Amino acid sequence: MIAFMKSLWRDRRGNAILVAAAAMPMVIGAAGLATDTIQWTLWKRELQRAADSAAFAGVYAKADSQSVSSAVATDIARNNKTGIAIKTGYPVITFPTSTNYTNAVRVQLAVQKRLAFSSLFLTTAPTITAAGTAAMIDQYDYCLRALRRSGGPGITIGGSSQVALGCGAMSDSRANPSVSTNGGTYSFSAPVVAGAGSLPSSINGVAALRPNRTPMGDPYEGLYSTTVPSGMSCTNFATHRTNLGTGSNPNYHLSPGCYTGFAPNGNNTYTLDPGVYYLNNTDFVLNGNDTLIGTGVTIILTGTTPGSVQTNGNSTVNLSAPTASNCGTYVGVNTCNYKSMLFIQSPNATTGNNNTINGTNGSNYDGALYFPKGGLTFTGTAGSITKCVMVVGYTVAFSGNTDLQNNTTGCAANTTVKGKEVRLVA
Repeated sequence: MIAFMKSLWRDRRGNAILVAAAAMPMVIGAAGLATDTIQWTLWKRELQRAADSAAFAGVYAKADSQSVSSAVATDIARNNKTGIAIKTGYPVITFPTSTNYTNAVRVQLAVQKRLAFSSLFLTTAPTITAAGTAAMIDQYDYCLRALRRSGGPGITIGGSSQVALGCGAMSDSRANPSVSTNGGTYSFSAPVVAGAGSLPSSINGVAALRPNRTPMGDPYEGLYSTTVPSGMSCTNFATHRTNLGTGSNPNYHLSPGCYTGFAPNGNNTYTLDPGVYYLNNTDFVLNGNDTLIGTGVTIILTGTTPGSVQTNGNSTVNLSAPTASNCGTYVGVNTCNYKSMLFIQSPNATTGNNNTINGTNGSNYDGALYFPKGGLTFTGTAGSITKCVMVVGYTVAFSGNTDLQNNTTGCAANTTVKGKEVRLVA
């Protein structure tokens, strides 16, 4: 027996079988773990993609005042490619706060399924989780906003207009296109043009195009009262006009208050004293060769049927809005409440109410032009110089030979508002 054992010990042919048999559990285990790891990683990546996409959908819904949970559920149904039902209790939707972004939505997902090899040793299938956080972050500076949401483009650029905006333009319209261009002789110099719908393949003078963006909405909504103050009487143009000149050289001054007619005419110069001017169911109309001058002025088109702005012919406008350094109380109204606002049209206006600025090269608008329900058209040689102008209108158009140069040095108006774009932040 001893001799047989020694013989067996010296026989090396059986060692390989013994070693292979001993190693086989390790080989099988390694292969099983590798397979499970690959499968787990695939499910994790697919779940992460679904969580990120759902967070995006939640932010867009929140920005549009829609149901976040419905948007998230719909997106998960379309984009969860794991083939595994979401675990009970998920998705978990939270709204983290941060000073760096707005409308943040965090979506956490989880799935649970047994893995082929690991299930031999685990009594409970492993849970795989993933979370994505999206939010709106500041992106680009905008000073031209069109609020129209549907029915056509919000911004139209055409003719031989020459516009040096110096800041971004955004159309909230989901129409295709959201911004329309006509002809090829125009120039629209802006760092960025964005639209909630599609955009042309190129816009002359624009550095960046951002189609299919989230509508930005009205930056001034609810901030400014357009109601005529209680106790203020509304009278006609002549009542507010004072002639400080003599003979054939009138020097007209207009005082703040409420007007029921506003119609300078002839070849005269009118100086608007500082204050708020309420035009009650009355148009702001300039014809002929009139010149209108004013510092620290806000003009409000108000009433049940607010009027519109029509500057025509060879009229010249040189107006600037109130600033922190020159605002005050005039005729019982504190213009500090209207800082940077030059024209405000009441939201009572009919949608599409047409406003036209068609003046001479000497015109100068220093302040925000706010027409939430009105269309604003720059035409002719309108507004050759504007200073930090902020334009917010239902629609905005540039046509004819418009030459609008936006000077951002030493001005009254807020030049820009920050645009928002949806990004993953965690």
